[in-house]
This record gives sequence, structure tokens and C-alpha cells, in this order.
Amino acid sequence: MPTTIHRRLSKGLILLSGLMLIVACAEPPAPYSVIHKQEDVGEVEAVQAAIPQAPAPAETPETIVYEPQYPQTYIVQEGDTLWDISSVFLRDPWFWPEIWFKNPQVENPHLIYPGDTLAIVYVGGERKIQLLSRGEQGSVLAQTEGGLKVVKVNPRVRTQSIDATIPSIPIESIRHLLERPMIIDEDTLNKSAYILSSLDNHLINSINDKLYVRKLDTTKGIGRYHIYRPNRPLFDPITNELLGYEALYVGASRLLLKGDPASVRVTSSEREILRDDRVMPMDNSTFERDFFPKPPSSYVSGEIVALVDSISKSGAFQTIAINLGNRDGVESGNILRIRRNGDTLPDKNEKDPLFTVKLPDEQIGMAMVIRSFEKMSYALIMEADMPISIQDYVESP
Repeated sequence: MPTTIHRRLSKGLILLSGLMLIVACAEPPAPYSVIHKQEDVGEVEAVQAAIPQAPAPAETPETIVYEPQYPQTYIVQEGDTLWDISSVFLRDPWFWPEIWFKNPQVENPHLIYPGDTLAIVYVGGERKIQLLSRGEQGSVLAQTEGGLKVVKVNPRVRTQSIDATIPSIPIESIRHLLERPMIIDEDTLNKSAYILSSLDNHLINSINDKLYVRKLDTTKGIGRYHIYRPNRPLFDPITNELLGYEALYVGASRLLLKGDPASVRVTSSEREILRDDRVMPMDNSTFERDFFPKPPSSYVSGEIVALVDSISKSGAFQTIAINLGNRDGVESGNILRIRRNGDTLPDKNEKDPLFTVKLPDEQIGMAMVIRSFEKMSYALIMEADMPISIQDYVESP
């Protein structure tokens, strides 16, 4: 189906929100139901009961499919993400929130650490990924020939910061997207503060230079400011609508003197700072480091409008900009398939020399929306079977 039709369909088609939890097709190696019951602090018991397994349903787009050779246990490694770990067990790792079994040992599935051991267990006849043992706290579940049983452990205090936990996706790959605005809409650009000049009237400025800024709102923020340069405009490739301007980050500054113009000192610079560069309050709030993958609430299809920090091709853990935003129902955590249009080729076996055949579109990757704006979004490429280009498109999984 042509990409333009996909874009139009996004306005009219509505699918069921959420994900259906369906058991995988493979037969389970040990059909046991594990029921947890906590009697006292430091004592956990489990009751095992053999239950018959229902026939596996036919595979649908929402079916959770396990890898044929998934391991019995997996020890969490330094640098792992929940996406990485889930890909060990699942064909589609973005299903991990649906199959993670929240139990008394893991109230929050995000709170797992390097050294923890994970395993597949059966809960009500359904397979779940569960914490088997803590890397520091000792065993929680013991595996025997008859299945899994809970053993008693002595409680210990786990003194580790939240930052030591396993994140959903590689945080360093998206930190710049979360800490700083990447898109400036036309109205914000016209109203933003700007550099008028500098001490000694330098044309090019850098760290420790003193700048004079017009229209700076000193009542907002923490007295520290990012400095941006409006970069190229981004247009919708279908409607030619202006989506916004890329905000090229050039440095940071702190307030010296209020007024109009106000005085600021450059505290860091990644490139030269010029007159008319824009100055915006620095956000002191912490960014979200965990994302729950989920499909958009309704069917969407859109175009890749830019490759961030790439010229012609992008790969895994690089960023793309797409022409889908909040107005399309797209939000952070949404999973999108990346697809490539099939080529149109002549068929020489046909009598008509102009006869052509359109090859089917192919899925070439998966992306997760990291930051969404009104008219567009940034998405992190989670999987790439081949290099991603600006000619490719995205759609609901």
C-alpha cells in the first residue's frame, strides 16, 4: 500500500488499544503452576501443582512468540537493557511488559540488577519471565527436577542506587533527546530570547565569554540557560507542512545580571556561539529513564523526515525524526515498525513491454518513540536488519 495512503488511513482507522496476552505456541517443558505465599519477613513459600496445558492458539500479530531455543536461566550482565534481556527469550522483545510476572520478590520489573538470575516459570499455565535469584541476596527460587520451588532466605538490605538498575533501553543513546529540546516550533522561535552581542563585541564566542541577551525571561528556570541555533526547517514530505526547526545545541550559560539586555556567562560550548543564537531556560527536572513499550492507541503510518546525527543511513540505537506527533496520538514508548517500499520492476515475460510488478514492502527494523512533540517525534531505532534511510516509513506494529 503506498505510504500516502498509510498517512490518510491514520485519520480513519481505530484499532483496539493495549495488547492481547496470548500464550506462545511451543509446548512447555515442565507444566507447573507456581503460587507465592509470604508468611514472615525472609520466608517465602511456593506451592506447585501440575495442570494440563491448553492447545496453543494460532499465531496472530499480537501473539507472544518465544524463541525456540530460549535458555533455562539468564544472568543479567552489566550494560544489559530490558529490551536486550527480552530478546533472549522472545521473538518480539517489546512484549516484555506483558509476560513479566510481578511477584513479591520483584514489585517493579525495572528493579533488576547485574548479577540477578532470570528464568521462565509457568503461572496458571502461562509462561512468564521471573526473577530466580538475586545476585547479592542469594536464592529466591531453586530449580529441581520436579520444577521450581521457593526456598527460605535471610533478609538483607540491598544498598544500590536506582541508577544501578537495568534500564529499558540504552540511556546514553537518548540522553541528549531527553535533556534538551530538539524541535523549536515557529511561534516559540519568534518569541525566544536571543544573543545581541558580547563583551568586546566578539563575533564568535565560547566558554567563559560574557554575552548580552535580549528578551530573557529571568523569572523561569534556575538561572541557567541552554543556547541553541535554529537549524534547518523540517517539512512533512506529504503535505509540505512546516513541522518545526531543528534546535542545534551550541552551549550552556548562567545568569550574571538581570535586565534587558541581561548578562550571562558561557559555562560550556560544543561549537562556536554566534549572535542571534537562542537562549532558553534549562530544565532542572530529571528525565524518565524507563519506557514501557506499547503500540499507538490507533493505527498510524508516517514518514521519516530526518536522520539525527547521520547523513544518509542510520542503524541500531541511532535516532530518526518522523512526521507523527501528539496530534496523531503518538507518545513516548510507542513502538513502530520501520518498513521499506518494495521496488517496481519490469516483467519481461509479459507481452506488454511496459508491464511492471510492485514487490511487497518489507519490515527492516523497529523503533521506539522517545520524545514526541505536537507535529512530529523522535524515535530510537531498536532493531535494524539493514541500514535505515529517509526513504523508509513507519507504521503501527
